[in-house]
Amino acid sequence: MNQNQYLLHKIKQAFQEITQSPSAASYEDIRTLSGQQFQEIFKKLNVQIKGSEYLPYEPGSIFIYNHLDNHPYLMAADDFQITLDSHFISSLLYKYYGVPGVRVARHSLPNEHHHKAYYDRFKYIRVYSKGFIPAHLSKQDVKAENQMFYAKAQEVLHQQTGLVFSPEGLSYKTADSPGPFREGIFKLASSMHPQTKIVPLVMVDFDKLPNDATYKCQIMPPFTMRDYGIESADDPRLSGVVNKINKKYKGWVQKLGVEEEHFEREIAVLKRKVTQLKNKEELTVFYGSSTIRLWKNLAQDLPMLNTLNLGFGGAFIHSLTHYFDTLFDGYTPKAIVLYLGGNDLTLGFDAARIVADITAFVQMIHTKFPKTIIYNISIKPSFERRNEAVEIQKINAGLSALATALPYLHQLPLYEQLMDGENIKKDVLLQDGLHLNQQGYDILKKLVLKGLDQPK
Repeated sequence: MNQNQYLLHKIKQAFQEITQSPSAASYEDIRTLSGQQFQEIFKKLNVQIKGSEYLPYEPGSIFIYNHLDNHPYLMAADDFQITLDSHFISSLLYKYYGVPGVRVARHSLPNEHHHKAYYDRFKYIRVYSKGFIPAHLSKQDVKAENQMFYAKAQEVLHQQTGLVFSPEGLSYKTADSPGPFREGIFKLASSMHPQTKIVPLVMVDFDKLPNDATYKCQIMPPFTMRDYGIESADDPRLSGVVNKINKKYKGWVQKLGVEEEHFEREIAVLKRKVTQLKNKEELTVFYGSSTIRLWKNLAQDLPMLNTLNLGFGGAFIHSLTHYFDTLFDGYTPKAIVLYLGGNDLTLGFDAARIVADITAFVQMIHTKFPKTIIYNISIKPSFERRNEAVEIQKINAGLSALATALPYLHQLPLYEQLMDGENIKKDVLLQDGLHLNQQGYDILKKLVLKGLDQPK
């Protein structure tokens, strides 16, 4: 069974499980079931999630997205499709917040029996959508029903539940996405006190079959309407702000749609940073994946060092090896601080393979820079990778043993610093359960300062 057949089979199965669930099952049960279904479905597909570090700690945010068409092959039942992008978002919220949030879905037409049988089980907020309005309803009826959206949505947000909403009201192909944004959700956000965070989710290629595409979702930094100077829903500038956000979204979709999986854009930015570096003397270079990239305050945290941050998100060991000569050309670092290996677990590599690859990389660095001291930060524990904790500990042990054997390598034990006995410290990670928050970076800063101060 190829991925297209797998996805079609699982969508049909999900539809049957929802519509045939016991009538006594609550809508909370149904939402949770759906979140679990699609979390498992997307695990088997090619999916790329970027920007999870931007997820707010607060669950009661508005998650907006550009709504994409479904491929006609993916029919859950006769004349009914389960929208992939919105279900993916619900599964994402379920994963990170424990609840899948509340979506806004259109009312079913009288002849849409499968649509009604499915969505009636969720008790989502329902609105009338252009092109799907029963003939017997007047414009006043539709307007009155849709006006109830504001009160229902406010109630959801006051309950600290995520609200999932597409500002377009229609779906589009990725190439044409997003369509024009309507103002309703932005008026709602502007009218709330305090204003609710809006979290943009950029969706790409969910209109395609999985054999032909990687489904991409990028979480952008949250904002409030106050960030754009909007304090109330009646502000005459609101339309202009919505258009500005809509234009930004188009750029985000286009950029994510063409973004390479081999980091060329990020490497070009880092290469410019190296070229523009004024002082290359006594340089301590931090090189690795997101734990390095997201250390935004590196220079301020380590003012006594001449530092350079060359981290890029999602980097694998082979990526860091591949771009090493490009990024380390024209200067000789005093020290290199590495963070790597965690992402390679997603490739299915075991601890022995990852330790061997890191060993080869460290030896390559030493060959190029025989006088440079290398520091390796151990892979941190995380809730996102708790099922791989044993492999992570094996990797860290293997690198500790290597550091004992090599005079130019030091191991910095971050893993142990983030554990409380057998448990991961909850207050050191972002909402995504993977990346460090400020408290986590404070711990890392102290660890690096202590490690760099101690000669071998």
